[in-house]
Amino acid sequence: MAEGSSPGGRKHLWVLVPALAWGGVLAELAVPSPPPFLSLGSLGCVLASAAIAVLAFLRPKKDIVSLCVPIFAVIMFVFPQETRPTLVLEVLYAATLTALVIRLEKRFPA
Repeated sequence: MAEGSSPGGRKHLWVLVPALAWGGVLAELAVPSPPPFLSLGSLGCVLASAAIAVLAFLRPKKDIVSLCVPIFAVIMFVFPQETRPTLVLEVLYAATLTALVIRLEKRFPA
């Protein structure tokens, strides 16, 4: 099996994380009025955070950083302290998730 690939034919499952994060950000730009609870960009980032945690949990060597990402997503997007998350925060979070999933694939191969 190639290094960095997942067992059982799940070799490219890591692509789901950036697709969810960046897809949510792009969907938010396409939809003129955001939903009342979570915007589409925030929802994409939260779902991508859950996906990276599942990918990290399925590895033989666990990555604590990737496992804790959903906690930060809930703190920043579901229960914001003072203001609602902006597009800038969503873009930076999506970029961070992309870097984390690449790190997970390279440093913690299955």
